[in-house]
Amino acid sequence: MDRPLAAHGIPQVHLNATAADATRTERTSQAATRNASAARPKRIRSAALACRLSFLAIALGAIAGHAEAAARFGEVVRISGGDLEAFHGCRIDRLALLVCAQASCRPIPFQIDARDAAGNWVLDQVPARIADDNAAVLDGNSLLLFMAEDAGARAHRTDLPSASAAEIQVQDPDSESTRWAYLVEFPAAAPRSQVSYVHYNASLDRARGERIGLGFSDGIPDYLALAPEGAAAPDGPNLLDRLKIRATATFLWGWIRFSRDESGLRTESVAWRQGPIRVVRIQRQWIHIGWGIRSPTFVSSTYFYRDFAEMQVRLRLNFPPTYFFSDIIVRAILDFRDLAGWSLLTPSMSRAFPIDGSPAQAHAAINTSTDPWFALAGPRITLAQSMSASPSLATVRRRLLYRQSRKGFPPEAVPGEQPGIGFVWDRWEHVAAGTHALESRSFALPADVDVRAFMAARNRALQVTVQPPGD
Repeated sequence: MDRPLAAHGIPQVHLNATAADATRTERTSQAATRNASAARPKRIRSAALACRLSFLAIALGAIAGHAEAAARFGEVVRISGGDLEAFHGCRIDRLALLVCAQASCRPIPFQIDARDAAGNWVLDQVPARIADDNAAVLDGNSLLLFMAEDAGARAHRTDLPSASAAEIQVQDPDSESTRWAYLVEFPAAAPRSQVSYVHYNASLDRARGERIGLGFSDGIPDYLALAPEGAAAPDGPNLLDRLKIRATATFLWGWIRFSRDESGLRTESVAWRQGPIRVVRIQRQWIHIGWGIRSPTFVSSTYFYRDFAEMQVRLRLNFPPTYFFSDIIVRAILDFRDLAGWSLLTPSMSRAFPIDGSPAQAHAAINTSTDPWFALAGPRITLAQSMSASPSLATVRRRLLYRQSRKGFPPEAVPGEQPGIGFVWDRWEHVAAGTHALESRSFALPADVDVRAFMAARNRALQVTVQPPGD
């Protein structure tokens, strides 16, 4: 089915990608022409100088290109199906995402996820399958994903194997570098890349990417492993005891003080989908509070990519949280087993400090900070963590929380926190009934990536344009 975009009169579609890419700007240097009548020694000196300048230009270009790549490391381009209207109704197995060079094209990894009419992800593995008759075709509820670093050079229309094609232009506003990829419809099964950036083991409830693996037990993250040097998979020792969720509040007008932890969390079901770009893992949970009270059921979603993970919790409250409770404090803490030799950095810190042997005043400064992210730098990898909330929680105060102790804070597998770091929320008095959401983003970065520049680039989206291929 040949349906060129231009024939449909489809205009260019411009959008801001929610995740972007590492792109390198190629730079060339040209030596100035020399006067042929100049003396031989002068020609030699001039040629040597030109050689040095060319080498310097190439070196500076490589350094700048590396900086651009580092700032955009591992980002993913997401394009809504609504921006691919010319492909609505196309079978997904007949679509390929191509990059081209020297009139030759090859497929790159991509993924198309579908939503049902209610906006829920259509997943492959669920206790009771979410049905969607249109999951096999692209429509307005679809989402196209690919690694922006896989995009390549610009192609001509005649380079593409089919006239039914769209050009996807990805531009970095910081470096002004541009890359392209091409969505192409084939008359039969489309070619596919054999590369998959992520893998999911359902029996262990663990996902892994290139540098890191993440696992769950009873719905709680309790496994974080790094890839040993030279290894093809992240199967090193487990660094994480668990994600601790600790809440305290008063009940009955302050007469009763109580606390709850993650052991009161109940997981009803887990559903998932694995593609070459990400693993989508959805679970329904609720919290046993006591006195015959339980929280409403809420949805916890994990999106696991090659180099980062997004975790979202969405909860609908029929009453304000202070209708029954007051003095509410919620703590979310990553309890690490042993990060000796690592260091900690936050946006407001002038320099990182070592995890082992750090002074108590440094801990106190962190615990009063409202910084939105922190980073843990190890010998070969940097783990960065950010946290955000829906506008409905704008009045809640968020602060960093840091603890380092061998004293037990049960429940936990290994007594103590070496360290424990996360966020604490208080001042819930002005939160109303309704739907509220929290989102955390975790990044696994190579050690040479400037984490400040990387985190700053998260606020500057790539510019993505969908248009007909050029002639």
